Amino acid sequence: MSTVSLPEVLCPLCRVPADRQSLGCPSCREDLSVLFRLRYAGRIDYNRALDALAAGDEALALGLLHRAVAAEPGLEPARELLESLSVAGSAGAVPSGQEGDTPSE
Repeated sequence: MSTVSLPEVLCPLCRVPADRQSLGCPSCREDLSVLFRLRYAGRIDYNRALDALAAGDEALALGLLHRAVAAEPGLEPARELLESLSVAGSAGAVPSGQEGDTPSE
């Protein structure tokens, strides 16, 4: 599985890279959690799609994967899983190597 680097979130007030642990700006202490949610929406949907597949809800998983790819076209794990589900038809399970969370740095 390919490794995907995490996009940086910059504070809109002071342009300092946000702290991923606190979801805030280390300079001005602005809460940037909404910006993180927007920036990582594709990855969140990808992980929800994995959960849906594990629960047997392929229709929901396909919808979430389409949304993940639309939000972040370069998210290869989501693209690959979407392709494999589209080719395989009714997969019913997560393909080998796709278990777990979205890859990070």
